[in-house]
Amino acid sequence: MDRGKAPGAACRALAGAVSAAALGAAGCLMQASYSANVTTADGAQIEVPLSREAVVVDDGAVGVKSFRFEPVAVEGGKGLAFGFELEFHPGVKPVSIVVDDVSDQPILSVYADNAPAFAKKDIWRALSPPHGAADPLVGWLSTLDNTVKVYRFTVKLSDGTTHVLRYPIFAPAQMKAIMRANLGFG
Repeated sequence: MDRGKAPGAACRALAGAVSAAALGAAGCLMQASYSANVTTADGAQIEVPLSREAVVVDDGAVGVKSFRFEPVAVEGGKGLAFGFELEFHPGVKPVSIVVDDVSDQPILSVYADNAPAFAKKDIWRALSPPHGAADPLVGWLSTLDNTVKVYRFTVKLSDGTTHVLRYPIFAPAQMKAIMRANLGFG
């Protein structure tokens, strides 16, 4: 037996085992990241994460802190309202905020505030009126497949600049089924 080769073979085997263990451990920690590239009704191309992870949309002056679908009691049942929260960087003051659904044609108006006021320091919040099952703003809930929605925030500031932020939402079919059931949308 050649004693010079045995330690090298053992070292290679040990190195291979350590590498396999490290890759296996790293593989358990890694999560796949999937996204889709979509073109909005206003012609913008954006990347939409196909996950539940929070989407960061911030242009250095204003950012979308949250976007929520909220069930609201209405006469004869429930409706779906859209809740928004924008965060403004210090010293930035909005004079108007318009939210549109730019997922498909036609572009739909969701909410407009021509005199926005901060709910607390540098935070603007709003809740749209509720929309029933027949409203075009919630028609996407009736489809049985996955949906990508994109909401455009057009923010005019006191310095005369206009900032446009597009907030993408991936709505899996299962989530939509739960929303339909909770809202009583047949």
